[in-house]
Order: sequence, then C-alpha cells, then structure tokens
Amino acid sequence: MTGGSLMRFPRVAEFLVAPGRIDCRLQDGGAGFMVDLYLLGDVLSYYLELTGVSALHAGAVAHDGQAMLFAADRAGGKSTLVASLVAAGFHLLADDIAALEPDDAWVTCRHAFPQLKLTPEQAQRFVGTAEGFEPVHPSFLKLSVPAERVGDIAWESLPVARIYLLERRVVTGDDTAIRLEPLGPGEALIQLVRHSFLAEELEGCGTAGGQGGTAQADMTRARFHRLAAIARAVAVKRLCYPSGYQYLPEVHRAVLADLGGAPAGERQAG
Repeated sequence: MTGGSLMRFPRVAEFLVAPGRIDCRLQDGGAGFMVDLYLLGDVLSYYLELTGVSALHAGAVAHDGQAMLFAADRAGGKSTLVASLVAAGFHLLADDIAALEPDDAWVTCRHAFPQLKLTPEQAQRFVGTAEGFEPVHPSFLKLSVPAERVGDIAWESLPVARIYLLERRVVTGDDTAIRLEPLGPGEALIQLVRHSFLAEELEGCGTAGGQGGTAQADMTRARFHRLAAIARAVAVKRLCYPSGYQYLPEVHRAVLADLGGAPAGERQAG
C-alpha cells in the first residue's frame, strides 16, 4: 500500500486513506464484521479531516431547513435524545459523526450513513422491537438499526443553527428544569476540540509515502482553524436536562423554542 496515510488495526485490517480513495486490506477473514465498525468510525473521520471537513463526535437532526447537533460524553444521552427527536418527526442527519464544513456564510453539516446505534431498550422504545437487528459488535450491547425504522432521513447538507453539549442529570427532588447556557467562542472552541475526532491521536496511523510528520502537522493546524471558524459562526450551548424518557418531549420543546430565536446560519455574537 502506497500513496496515502496508512491506518493499521492489528489483527483486523489496514486502510490506505487518500483524497478520493480508501483501500482496505483485511488481515483476518473472520474479523470482517470489524471493517464496518472501523470504516464508519475512525477511518471515515480521518478521511473527512484529510479532505478538509471537520468530524465532530455528535448526532445531528434536521428541522425546517436547519441542522442541530448534539455532542455528549458517554453518559450524556446523545443516542437516546437523537433517536427520540427522529421518532418525533425530526429528520436524521447523522448518528455519531457529524461532518462540518465552514465557509464565509455559515457552517454546513453533511448527511451521513442512515443508521442509528441503539441499545435493545432504546430499539424497543423507538422502533417497537429489538428483534432482527445486527449487533454493532459481538461484544457491544448496541444494535445497528436502519434509520427509516425510527423516522425520516435528511438527504441533503444543511446549515447548522445550533451545537448543543448535552449534560443529562439524575432528577433529585422537584428539579426537572431544562437549562440552556450559551458558550463564548473561546469556551466553544475548547469543547469542539474535545468532542472532535483527533486524527493525530489515532493509534496505528502513519504514512505510506514519507513526509508524514509535516503532513500530520499541516492537517492538525488546518483542523484547529476549521474548529475555530465553527466556534465563531455557530451558537454553541450547554443543554442540561433531566434523565428519563418522560422528560424528552419537554426537551424537544426547549430545543424548538431555542431555534425559534435565530435562523440557520446566523453568526454568534462576540
């Protein structure tokens, strides 16, 4: 394999990644199920960054010609909230990797692979059954659920109106309030870096044509500048909400009310 960046996943596969091309060499025929997992995760994220697109670890849905993103840590409830929004009539743009492109007018989110990764409980809740879906990985709880089984899919790239950083909390006492906290561009940039797929930290990634250090440094600088442009152009907010399916409709209403305050593409003040 020559002429690109080489991503190695020991005992599974090697991927040669170059603009316009991804080649895969399977090392273990019995591990073929891992190819999709890596291809639609680390490899795709690296490819996007290599071609000038920022890959954010976030779900994305569309409403009224606008995209809104939801990024969270493991316990933040991203999958549950995104699936609930799709089931409620929003259109799915991306389940796990939101591909963002800033330009002089706004930031655009591309539509992604139309699937949702759901636990059996989530599938039962939003599809009505957990039967018949393949596991994402034999050792993982989550299932690969075609998005059309949950709701509608967005098939076009859309301008990003909001990026929400999710903080789901256990209800204590009577506190079921939903809080939205705007972030300034500086803090927003820190959070976008934190929730992005950082290509230089992907283990096993090297070059197949020399000058790897220079190319990697250039890619890192370009990614940082793109994320800074996104932080300046899009309103980034913390969305703090109570844990529990019963509170999700109120979270939906809070998001819609927040979107009502600014059209897609409006730049963040400051």
